Amino acid sequence: MINITDPVVKRFIENLRKAIERKSKNLSSTSYDEYVLENRVIKLFCEDKSLTPRVCADEMNIRYKTDLYNEDIIKILKSSRLSHQQKRAELIDWAEEIVKAFAQALTSRKQKDFDDFLALRNKIVHTREGERYKIQERIACLMLYVKHPELDSGNDADTLEKFGNVYMKHFLYDASDFLKNICGKTKSGAKGDKKDPQADKIELLENMLNRSDMLLKDLQDDFDARIKQSHQDDLVEFFSRLNSEKYGCILDAVLNVRNGVRQLRKDKVQLQPEIGGLFILIERLAQFIRDSEINPIMKPGSVKDMRLDEVESCDYEGSPFLNTTEVKRVKVLSPGWVYKNKDVQISRPRLKEVSGE
Repeated sequence: MINITDPVVKRFIENLRKAIERKSKNLSSTSYDEYVLENRVIKLFCEDKSLTPRVCADEMNIRYKTDLYNEDIIKILKSSRLSHQQKRAELIDWAEEIVKAFAQALTSRKQKDFDDFLALRNKIVHTREGERYKIQERIACLMLYVKHPELDSGNDADTLEKFGNVYMKHFLYDASDFLKNICGKTKSGAKGDKKDPQADKIELLENMLNRSDMLLKDLQDDFDARIKQSHQDDLVEFFSRLNSEKYGCILDAVLNVRNGVRQLRKDKVQLQPEIGGLFILIERLAQFIRDSEINPIMKPGSVKDMRLDEVESCDYEGSPFLNTTEVKRVKVLSPGWVYKNKDVQISRPRLKEVSGE
């Protein structure tokens, strides 16, 4: 626990509060509502990285009076690219390390401890596709107040929940500047060892000015990314409706018919010339789906053994699981579909328990 009665720590906490306050002035309810829900879910995983989506949903409903189900949590994790349990744990572990180093530097005020913190802050955690996690600094900021609630001067942690990736990143950099300002100073009273407090203030203000320029650029990049995301959302919505029961699960139907036709040709079955055009149409539809980077999750008609944690992201029909280790044999009725990077789900796989085998 950090000693918040220390005058230096008190000033540090006040600087954190002011940094959060400055950024929160630019927020509107329409921009931060979605972040609050996401950040609260992330905070629960910061408390316990081994949570399942179902347990996380239950805890959210108890703590924040929400009405969430495990699929809602899965959707939130996917939108933040945190659905892969191993990669999510890697990010959580990194956040714990950086917060531990942060607290050590704040307590010792040694340059070496600050350098160790800085090295961790600058470490890049990559996605499965080799990209940099944009949510990295966001998790670190949330972890800071999860591990050290004593740093909250009133409602700092609640306000921080309204921040997205860009504001979180720049808050972490602000906190780094404040920390740098109090680390590495000698305790000797000799004139040659003293650091000019005015120079410290000027350096801090220069860093804040540079950070403001970076913030504007990052906000523009974030806006451009949101525009791109909106186009992706439109595409996902189109294919989601295409594979809804209302329209007869067209994606599933195209895949089933295409596979059936290919099997007939493989078996050298003579097809009626009159229906040849229909099969060509099916192949072109399948090609259009592939070109749109829409891919099935599972193999339709396949039978496999699955545990509870594996079927939680699917529509499962069958007897309930008695525990998390129980394995049931299920048949894939609908493969489920994903878009592009596999983190955006078009539709969930539909499974049915196979009995008597």
